[in-house]
Amino acid sequence: MFSREHLSRVATRAAAGLVAVGALAALASCGGGTYQVTAFAPARLLSFGDESSRLEGAQGLKYSINQISSTTLQLDCTQNPIWNQSLANSYGLVFANCNANASNDINAIDLTTVGGTVGDVVNKVAAFQAGDTFNYNDIVTIWVGMNDILNAYQANGTGDQTTLLTDMKEAGATLAGVVNTIANAGAKVILLTVPDMSYSPYGYVESQRGDFDRAKLLSDMSTQFNLGLRTNIVNDGSKIGLVLVDDLVHNAVRSPGSYGLISLDNQSYGCLDTAPLPTCTNDTLRNDPSTGQVANASFLWADATHLGSVLQGQIGTQAVNRAHSNPF
Repeated sequence: MFSREHLSRVATRAAAGLVAVGALAALASCGGGTYQVTAFAPARLLSFGDESSRLEGAQGLKYSINQISSTTLQLDCTQNPIWNQSLANSYGLVFANCNANASNDINAIDLTTVGGTVGDVVNKVAAFQAGDTFNYNDIVTIWVGMNDILNAYQANGTGDQTTLLTDMKEAGATLAGVVNTIANAGAKVILLTVPDMSYSPYGYVESQRGDFDRAKLLSDMSTQFNLGLRTNIVNDGSKIGLVLVDDLVHNAVRSPGSYGLISLDNQSYGCLDTAPLPTCTNDTLRNDPSTGQVANASFLWADATHLGSVLQGQIGTQAVNRAHSNPF
């Protein structure tokens, strides 16, 4: 339920857009020939997926690397924002678990699940629709699939690989169906692909087991999930903005220095085992494994499977660009 003040602001923005469009139409009728589409200004953000999109508890802890403020020496959830937090910030929308200004207008809603899978998103979307509706003033964020890949790999990693790949493609297709349903209801969707999990520190450790090419299996599973997702969404740019996290991570692994990352970035992760996610901060990080000294650059991965703050920031930048440049 939105406050009267918030609804007034939304109405004012909409009215301003109509005035602008009317003025431009009048200019065109006089030979000016200028047209403009009113910029999309969502009234709320709804975030579905796993813990990589989650702000945990009253402190807004992240399943990435949290930041201790150099001024207050306290945890500051506004620093090192996760990707969907950056997107919400770009529209002036506020999550309850990171409400630094004590706003009464909470309009970014966290519907994520720790350890979440495609099945959890299906259930969360159904539960949401049982009491509410997606509409044209909503922007919906969805990032899930990592846990589907890891769960299936761990349960069947020595079994029939063809079945694993088929299952992952079907999981991606199932998620695409949910995305299309949300988009068809009128909401705008920012959707993320999953990274190639063979590039993760977990994937690196698995690749050293030597019984078969486990890195290839994890990579193929990730690829098939993304393939099932991308080939089944209605991606004409008008309803869905796609962020290719797999490409970002691939580029970061190939050229870590270009992203300000330490070398051996897929063989190590930043957070000490004594500070598991989401409690990890910039004060609980490992030394650079290549030098043994305090790291002067950043870690690609926060832990064995979750991305660190640098890539979260890169994903956030791309999500903001997609949302604001797509003809929503």
